[in-house]
Amino acid sequence: MIWQNAFLDTRWRFLVGLVLLTVSAMFVALGYPTVVEVAKAAPAAPAGGPLGREIAEALELSRTYDGYVWSQWFRQNGAQLGSFFAVIIGTGGLLSQSSAARLFTLSLPVSRERLLGARATAGLVQVLVLSVVPALTITLVSPLVGQQFSLLDTLVYGLCLFAGCAVFFSVAFLLSTMFANVWAPAVLALCVGPVAGGADRITGGPTAFSLLGMMHGEPYFRGAGLPWLMLAVSAAVSAALIYSGVRLIARRDF
Repeated sequence: MIWQNAFLDTRWRFLVGLVLLTVSAMFVALGYPTVVEVAKAAPAAPAGGPLGREIAEALELSRTYDGYVWSQWFRQNGAQLGSFFAVIIGTGGLLSQSSAARLFTLSLPVSRERLLGARATAGLVQVLVLSVVPALTITLVSPLVGQQFSLLDTLVYGLCLFAGCAVFFSVAFLLSTMFANVWAPAVLALCVGPVAGGADRITGGPTAFSLLGMMHGEPYFRGAGLPWLMLAVSAAVSAALIYSGVRLIARRDF
């Protein structure tokens, strides 16, 4: 029962996210022929300045289907939408419930640790689905535009995306055990992205310890293999944040 309730609490957030991400991924794949035509007709990008470098990089990546999919989905749309819905799924919980609903939940013959553990597990499963299923859609739709995207690459990028989104989810989960409304945890958790992006800019770009670089699967795309270190760090951080949230609720006097 607690597993069913954990899923039902966030089912609409999850389903809306799944539909939105899947449709968006489909449009990314189907839009490749148009992007190729635009790239061919585009004038030479300006050599200097950040904007010129970004345009030149986008045009260069669009020369191959793999580069286009990685840049448009795993580095941009998929990562942004995935982290957003990971935060939305991670918010809420006991503190945001009404007094009557909270009293009923706490009266169930299960421990608070088990209640929170079930909610965290259900949320992470939903985040995993949001990370992998839309990416698989790209693999399935690619033949419609005369292209192929490796299933192995899809699973690797999906794993990296899930590891990053799990951090966003875990931050929102922990903050939801501190604030009684859903907006403060959501806004604060979404700040993780800009902070991580700012850290990358300060260091001159994604490094071996870059959360966003790992989340985008950039080391794998650049031929450096899986970012095992950051995958392990992200998993450890996520576990620590969720554990802290569970302990806060377990010790709280309602």
